[in-house]
Amino acid sequence: MAKNEKELEEISTTDKLKAFKTLKDSGLRVEFNGSGVPTVICAGADEIDKTLKNVKKLLKEIRYTGSFGVRAPRKTDMIGTEETSEVSEELTEKNEEIETLTA
Repeated sequence: MAKNEKELEEISTTDKLKAFKTLKDSGLRVEFNGSGVPTVICAGADEIDKTLKNVKKLLKEIRYTGSFGVRAPRKTDMIGTEETSEVSEELTEKNEEIETLTA
């Protein structure tokens, strides 16, 4: 078995969680994709290169050698965020109306 293959097999879920936590603690927006790879979502497509450099630096500091990703936000990410905040505002208003009526 080659040295590189052995190193890749030794990357555990704990390492991925540690990388996820480190990236999250640094203020980045992070998610796990379907395969459990920590993925950073940057503000826009034009910021991917800058974000990638920062992510590599952070992961190098914790000696993480596993896979990671950097991507721009999807349209569905933006829609979900906007809809969620609108729904939250509507629910808050309705709760306030109910409280007023019951008081």
